[in-house]
Amino acid sequence: MLRKIYRKIFPVNTKSKIEYNLIGGENNIIDPSAIITTTHEGKIILKGSNYIGRYVEMGTSGTIEIGVNTSIQDRCIILGDVEIGKYCTFAPNVYISSGRHYYNYKPNYYIKNQDELIANDKILSEAHSKKVTIGDDCWLGINVVIMSGLTIGRGCVIGANSVVTKNLEPFSVVGGSPAKFIKHRLDFIPKHALSFDNENDLPNFYKGFFIDYKSLKENYPHKGIIASNKFTVYLTSQGKKIHITLKKINSNSLTINYNNQNFTLTTNEFTTLTFELLKVNYHEFIVTELSEKNERCLLVNKIEITD
Repeated sequence: MLRKIYRKIFPVNTKSKIEYNLIGGENNIIDPSAIITTTHEGKIILKGSNYIGRYVEMGTSGTIEIGVNTSIQDRCIILGDVEIGKYCTFAPNVYISSGRHYYNYKPNYYIKNQDELIANDKILSEAHSKKVTIGDDCWLGINVVIMSGLTIGRGCVIGANSVVTKNLEPFSVVGGSPAKFIKHRLDFIPKHALSFDNENDLPNFYKGFFIDYKSLKENYPHKGIIASNKFTVYLTSQGKKIHITLKKINSNSLTINYNNQNFTLTTNEFTTLTFELLKVNYHEFIVTELSEKNERCLLVNKIEITD
């Protein structure tokens, strides 16, 4: 029995468009030749100002999420469960998949038969997809392949024709097949304090911040960096307290969670919150009342760790 396969074609200059399983922010450009497919409860999220080039293929039964101002050039293929950060640049022909084929599950069988056996086993099929995560500000060269289950840290540069088989630390420059470390883009160390007006602190405002040049320039007079409802900073684990000075930029009260500790912001003035320090280097803060669609909710002035 022949099963028809339908191509979903989305017009150029898609704005605030929700079409079936494609969720789009503002000012997305999707070439009409792109093939976008989802199955089951799958969804593809474009956060905004994204460019999807000619003959790009994206397909999932899970979630593909692409951050603001990330461009996906011609003929890239992105499959499965994949999260891509903001301000990334993909050259043509990049291949990313959270799945794989199986040759050693039952090695006497054809590979296609082994794939079917995995797919038909409830437990094994649930473990089949291993999410790929790519941080903000990454540049992937032409013909790059990213293997399933990997985390590519923020700010990485991956040379043309590379096959990445291991997790990459933030701001790594790698190349080759398999990809090997070449150098770091910049010094990336955990600090004791971060300030909105120190350019050298920007890499440590690791995730969930708007630190593109335009946003920084706009918010400098307001003495802060814009943060979303979930943000992460890279700081030392040596100390007892972490202090964050911030203010909300909307009229509603907000609750900030860190390490299962909650504080509520009620005023629109800068307030310093103090939490018991979690002994890690990546410190995550969550605004609990807001949905993940809320991209801009706080202005962060400084963060510091003390004894």
